[in-house]
Amino acid sequence: MAELRRLLVESQRFDAITASDHLLSLKQDEVHYLRRVLRLRNGQAVALVDGVGHFWEAHLQAGDFLKLDTSPSSPSLQQPRHRQQLGLAVVLPKRGFEEVLRMSCELGVNLIQPLRSDRCTPQAEERPLRWRVILREAVEQSEQLWQPELLPIAEASALWKSPPDHAVFALATTRRQGLIDLQLLMEGLTPEINQVTVAIGPEGGWSPLEECAAEAAGWVPVALGDSILRTCTAAVAAAQTMVSSRRISLSRDQSRSD
Repeated sequence: MAELRRLLVESQRFDAITASDHLLSLKQDEVHYLRRVLRLRNGQAVALVDGVGHFWEAHLQAGDFLKLDTSPSSPSLQQPRHRQQLGLAVVLPKRGFEEVLRMSCELGVNLIQPLRSDRCTPQAEERPLRWRVILREAVEQSEQLWQPELLPIAEASALWKSPPDHAVFALATTRRQGLIDLQLLMEGLTPEINQVTVAIGPEGGWSPLEECAAEAAGWVPVALGDSILRTCTAAVAAAQTMVSSRRISLSRDQSRSD
């Protein structure tokens, strides 16, 4: 399929498209992006995605509309959710969280949970509207069909709950002997595990109380390598490890079925 500029549109907006005209009314920021930034003209093609696994090809129309080539109920491509959902919980750093969002989305993380903790940086800014814009841009740029779910910021103390059946929750930590590496943990998962979440602490590390509460609830303490990583580095490293392990596991399962 030829490369097309992509536009992420909320799934509920497709409900307003009639079966007779297939026209999607554009918002002003979308009009600016398509006509002023991308410099598209009437009749040129655009890829539309809804962030929940669907893809349509559409063409820019006069009057600030896009016309879908197929009906909203018949997308050109459909992609099911990954059987194994990957979550990343990150204590907000002083700076760099926006890059964590962008790179985690591009890598393929499914859920992102911003956190505050006992040792979090007081200057860390909470910018949920800006964060959602970043995720939308990352979905468009990386040509994904699924947008990660961004949860409201929460206290780490509220996160320490026992994992449900068929899930594994891991706590990234340092300066402890005998920790299993996250890579080895992922490689040892059984096929029925359909959810993996890794929590990344602040620059100063989790407090002893937080580590005890998490482990008491069934979270597995894991290492991310031999180095002491900054929060942002650790978050991206964890995301890459999880996504890579899932991809390898999926490729192995497909080879066996063939």
